[in-house]
Amino acid sequence: MNESEPLLVARATQRDREAFAQLYNLYFDRIYRFVRLKVNNQADAEDLTSRVFLNAWRSIDRFSPKHDSSFVAWLFRLAHNALIDSYRREYDVVSLDASAAFQLSGSSAPPEDDLEKRLTVMTLQQALSALTGDQREVVLLRFIGGLSAREVGDIMGKQEGTVRGIQFRALEALRRALGFAREGDILD
Repeated sequence: MNESEPLLVARATQRDREAFAQLYNLYFDRIYRFVRLKVNNQADAEDLTSRVFLNAWRSIDRFSPKHDSSFVAWLFRLAHNALIDSYRREYDVVSLDASAAFQLSGSSAPPEDDLEKRLTVMTLQQALSALTGDQREVVLLRFIGGLSAREVGDIMGKQEGTVRGIQFRALEALRRALGFAREGDILD
């Protein structure tokens, strides 16, 4: 991609389909991973991710970089809202402690590598189940979504400092859930 994101966003807000397609290609995987960790199956995740981008296209002319923190944060806010809407419609939502196999799309890796990835995802899902809803949301948006604390705060309606506090407590809970010692702890 030769154009910078701000130029693509500016073109997309003027209903330039090619610019929006480039933004779609740029951010689809990040939005999909975020949604996929929250819903029970691949088809629902694909459907919700498509809905996010359809909603983005429908309302792209209302996106304002001056009022919204960033385009990707805006997309994650749309994804967050789509997930809430899907919960309200009683979609089959995964409990993060569920141990169902996580389908890795398009994997051409040897079966043992695929199994290792699935076990890693299952371990992560179990560890995430030890968190509160807000902690889980912060962890997913910060580390899966790659958003700043400020952007997460905008999405969740919380102050940046509050997000950082939630993140700190979430990481501590994840360390305990995963059995990691904190730096400075004495191990026998």
